[in-house]
Amino acid sequence: MIFTSIAFLIFLSVLLASFIIARGNTTRTYLLLIASYFFYGWWDYRFMLLLFFASFTAWWLGNKMVETNDPLKKKRYLQLSLVISLGTLAFFKYFNFFVGSFYGVLGIEKSVFWEITLPVGISFYIFQAVSYSIDLYRGNISHCHSLTKFLLYVSFFPQLVAGPIVRAVDFLPQLDKDIRIRKENVIVGAQLFLGGAIQKVIFADTLRQFADPIFAEPTLYSAGTLWLAMLAFAGQIFGDFAGYSLMAIGIARIFGFELPENFRMPYISRSITEFWRRWHKSLSFWLRDYLYISLGGNRKGLHRTYFNLIATMVLGGLWHGASWNFVLWGFLHGMALAIHKLWETTSIARTFKSNLPTANALFGWSLTFLFVCLLWIPFRAETFEISSQFLQGMFTFQQGIQWYHTPSLAIFALLFIWHSLYIIKAKPLMSYPDVGITRFHTAYALSITTLMIVIFAPEDASPFVYFQF
Repeated sequence: MIFTSIAFLIFLSVLLASFIIARGNTTRTYLLLIASYFFYGWWDYRFMLLLFFASFTAWWLGNKMVETNDPLKKKRYLQLSLVISLGTLAFFKYFNFFVGSFYGVLGIEKSVFWEITLPVGISFYIFQAVSYSIDLYRGNISHCHSLTKFLLYVSFFPQLVAGPIVRAVDFLPQLDKDIRIRKENVIVGAQLFLGGAIQKVIFADTLRQFADPIFAEPTLYSAGTLWLAMLAFAGQIFGDFAGYSLMAIGIARIFGFELPENFRMPYISRSITEFWRRWHKSLSFWLRDYLYISLGGNRKGLHRTYFNLIATMVLGGLWHGASWNFVLWGFLHGMALAIHKLWETTSIARTFKSNLPTANALFGWSLTFLFVCLLWIPFRAETFEISSQFLQGMFTFQQGIQWYHTPSLAIFALLFIWHSLYIIKAKPLMSYPDVGITRFHTAYALSITTLMIVIFAPEDASPFVYFQF
C-alpha cells in the first residue's frame, strides 16, 4: 500500500475515524497494531507471520536476558536473538544473491535454484528488533513487559516498510503516554505529509521519467545527457526517500507519535563524513552504534579504525541490496570516510581550513557532491556493465541522443533554490513547521499544496525506491 495511493488514503481515513472513536490507550494501541498488520498484509498476507516471528523472538529472548543474573547466559540469549534476527534477514535477502553468484562461477543456469521472495521492509523491521536486543543487553533501555506494545513498536505502519529506523528507547515510552488526536499534531503532521508528497510525486517521479530510460541504455545518449541523468537520479533518490520519510513522520505525528528526522539537506555537505550525518540518518547512526562501535570503533588504533569504517560501509552497502554493485558502492564510501579521517589529521588540512575557510568549504562541497553523485551510478545501475558504459560515456564525451528533459531542468532549479534557502536561513525547510498559524493559513497552505500535487504530478507515479530494500 503506497502512501500516495487512493487505497492508502481510504485506509488512513478509516483508521483516523476509528482512532477518534476509540477510548483509552489500550484500545488505541490494539487498533494501531491491527491496522499496522493489515497495512503490511496488504502487500502479501503470508509475510505477516514473518513480521510477528521477528518481533516475538526478539521480545521473548529479551525477557530471558532480563530474567537471568548469569552474564554468560545473558550474552548467549543476545547471541541467539541476533542469530535468529540476522539469519532471517540473510536468508530472505541474500539467499538468491549468494547462490546465484556461486552458480554463476560454476556456469549453472540461474533457473535451477529456488527463488526466495524478498519481503517488503524486512531490512527495516529486523534492524529495529536487533537494536532493541542490543540496547537491552547494554542496559540502555528498560525491558518492555507488554508484547502488544513491542509488536506495535516493530510494526508501526508509517515507518514499517521504508523507515526511518526507530529505536525502542525513543518509541516505547511514547506508548505509555496519553495517545490521542490533537489539533496541533494534525496541523503539523498534515504539512509534513504533503511536503513529503511534493518531494516524492513532483520531484522524484518527474526526475525518474528522465533517468530511467537513460540508465536502461546509456550507450544511446550523449555525454551531456548522461551527466544530467546522473544528477536526475541523485535528485530522484533524495526526493523519493526523503519524501517518504517526511510522509511517515507526518502520519505518525497525526497520531501523536514523534519519529526521528531522517534527512537534513545532505547535498550541502562539505565532506563525506558530514554527508553520512545528513543522509538516511537513522541508518547511519544505527550502523555507527551497533556495528562500527561493536567492531571496536576508533578504540584500537588508526589502522583498525580505517578497517572498521570500511567494513561497516561494505555491510551497509550490502544492507541496501543483494548485489555486487551495492558492495562496491559501500566499499568506496568506506574508503572515502577513511581517507577523509586521515586527511583531517594532517597539518595541511588544518592550515587550509583555518587560513582559507571559504575556499576550503567550496572545495569540500564540490568534491563531496561529485563523489556522491558518481557513486549513485553503480547504486542505480543493474549491472557492472551498465555502470561501466555509463561512466565511459560521461568521460569520453560520447556522441549520441541529446535529451534535455525540460521538466527535470525545472526540478533542478527548484532543488537548487530550496537548498540555497536552507543555507541562507540555516534551518530545516519542509521539516517541522511552526504551528502558531491560523486555521485559515493552514487550510490555504494545505489546499495549494494538494492542488500542486494533483496538477503537476506525473501520471505514472511509481513505488518508493527503498521499498525494495
